[in-house]
Amino acid sequence: MMKSKRFEPIQEIASTSAKDLSRAMGEAGLKVTEMEQQVEQLQAYRDEYVSNSTQSSGAIDAVKLQNYRSFLDRLGEALRQQLKSLDNARAEYEMRRAQWSEKRIEAESLGRVVDRFRKEERHAAERRDQREGDDAALRLCLARGETGSH
Repeated sequence: MMKSKRFEPIQEIASTSAKDLSRAMGEAGLKVTEMEQQVEQLQAYRDEYVSNSTQSSGAIDAVKLQNYRSFLDRLGEALRQQLKSLDNARAEYEMRRAQWSEKRIEAESLGRVVDRFRKEERHAAERRDQREGDDAALRLCLARGETGSH
């Protein structure tokens, strides 16, 4: 069996795996983008809330002040949780990117090996065809020479 035929299935598996990992990396990247937008929205909401609260006129009683601080604390905690989730999503993306990159390099290397084997096999077949043609021509010349001398 030719070497290229033995390596083709391995190269195909690596290539398919690289495509799957690329898809997973893309999905992880989308998740990061979505989470970044959520963080930005949460920060904008908090900033707007603080801005609106400080602009309101009149005295703030203790209950309103307590509610304001409590709400800001909850917003801050939500933001911290969202940032933590974003960090996890970024780490997941980086892991997926590294896996994809490794598999892509492997698939490309195997592809080059298969191409090299195919080229070697093609040259071997061409040399074989040339030898067979030369042998046939030699037999023909010998056959003509034998019949021409009688």
